Amino acid sequence: MVYALNVFNIKEGREDEYREYSVRAGKIIYGMGGKVVSSGWSPIRQIHGDQERRHLIVVDFPSEKVFQDFLDQAEKDDIHKLRENSTSEYIWTLYKTWDIKEWVKAKD
Repeated sequence: MVYALNVFNIKEGREDEYREYSVRAGKIIYGMGGKVVSSGWSPIRQIHGDQERRHLIVVDFPSEKVFQDFLDQAEKDDIHKLRENSTSEYIWTLYKTWDIKEWVKAKD
């Protein structure tokens, strides 16, 4: 399992483009066994950093290969332009799973 962290802003007036991207990307993600595990918007407090990003999505993919398959299918379906045209300050990072409880216990 891997997690894709997405933090970004949606450009004013481009909300419908991002909605279309979200629906189309979601069909690919869920069809490949992935799922959105968390999403948020409108930060309550900016604790650190110089650029506010108003939206957050965390997607769980079964593997890095499935994530790459998603990217490839999204490219084939030509939907990346919807995300690129409708968002700004986009950060997209892929993470391995981390069992923090086990990590903390390993200190012993």
